Amino acid sequence: MASSGSRTRPPCADEEDMPKTWMEASLDKEKEKDVPTPPCWCGDVCKLKVSTDRKKSWTEGRRFFVCPNYAHDRRRPTNAYDIPPSPPPLCKYFTWLDHEVPKDVQEDQHRDYLRRQRLFEESFARGLERERREKEARERKKREEERARKEKEARQEERARKLARARDAQEEDEARDKKGKWPRSTQ
Repeated sequence: MASSGSRTRPPCADEEDMPKTWMEASLDKEKEKDVPTPPCWCGDVCKLKVSTDRKKSWTEGRRFFVCPNYAHDRRRPTNAYDIPPSPPPLCKYFTWLDHEVPKDVQEDQHRDYLRRQRLFEESFARGLERERREKEARERKKREEERARKEKEARQEERARKLARARDAQEEDEARDKKGKWPRSTQ
């Protein structure tokens, strides 16, 4: 306990950056043999983890030290009569070991970015195509309505001309009858 307190502890990282998912990790024995494992605030030796949080892509693949009691929550009782044991202290200490995102994760992130960009562009193109088809359909409908309106007007005009001709012919026949120009039937 005294030896872990004598080590210098790196400052705690921003809690907002703490990944939600992680898995166990280890130090490279040859490259990182001089990297000390820091103690946490509660005095325990931190554990090394690697982030697997894809929602926080800037943390994915980065290794960090975290207290073994980090955000430890007690188990829920199985029934109302169970009294859960008292939990270990809640310690929210963690610090990054890798301050940069690893190259392979950067490549994965870049591929994901390109995929999302391609999907966005395809979706945008589909939207433009749908808008174009809808506009064409509206224009086609408008032309059809205009054609139907003109046909209806033409039918109404033709009907009015025929009605006027019929009226004129009827008036002419009535005028002839009054003058007696029609041949009278002989009986």
